[in-house]
Amino acid sequence: MENILEYIEKKFSKPKNLFTLSIVLTLPFLFLVWMSFYDWGLIGTLDEVIGTQFHSGRRDALTWVFIIITRMGDGWFVGLFTTLASIYIWRFQGNRRLAIWYFLTVSVGAGGVNQLVKFFFRRPRPTHVDHLIVQGGYSFPSGHAMGAIVAYGALLFLIIRASRTFKPVLIATIVLIPLIGLIGLSRIYLGVHYPSDIIGGYSLGLAVLSLSIGLYSASLKDKGYKKGQR
Repeated sequence: MENILEYIEKKFSKPKNLFTLSIVLTLPFLFLVWMSFYDWGLIGTLDEVIGTQFHSGRRDALTWVFIIITRMGDGWFVGLFTTLASIYIWRFQGNRRLAIWYFLTVSVGAGGVNQLVKFFFRRPRPTHVDHLIVQGGYSFPSGHAMGAIVAYGALLFLIIRASRTFKPVLIATIVLIPLIGLIGLSRIYLGVHYPSDIIGGYSLGLAVLSLSIGLYSASLKDKGYKKGQR
């Protein structure tokens, strides 16, 4: 297990690998951008077909579960979580550099970038289905999907870096990966996003996260930080 952690850390410590990965991860997002210039075409049709399957399975109990899950991707919740996590890393872990990185990655990488892209495309939210929650703003890409990937994905990265045994990484993976997926699915179920919005949010979020980790790793190499000082 320790060899697995060492392998993961070795890969994450190479900025070139992460910059390349960032470019590759934008491809689904760029494909959807291309489709947007053709009024979404086949993608728009698939959005409605797939969305209908989600909406046909609506149940009162399931709706409440998805509302709770979607709140964990709300801007206020992610912002509060990010602030508290950053304070913990700074004050109790003694790592100011990493705390600032985490805070800026989430606030700028998820919040700022997402709002800029949304404003550029201005895709309306679904109109063919009832919205089970009140949600303003534009639809593409999903801010909840992007925010979940960046905030909780960055948290997983921090746990991988800090762990010297495989158990914390395994527990974090079992909790965080399904949470990220369910937040995206909740947006489709609740009727406030198309499936392509979620895919676009995940794609752009992963690209931003990979780029940010690459920049952080590059800064460590430039400064000559020792392992214990990261």
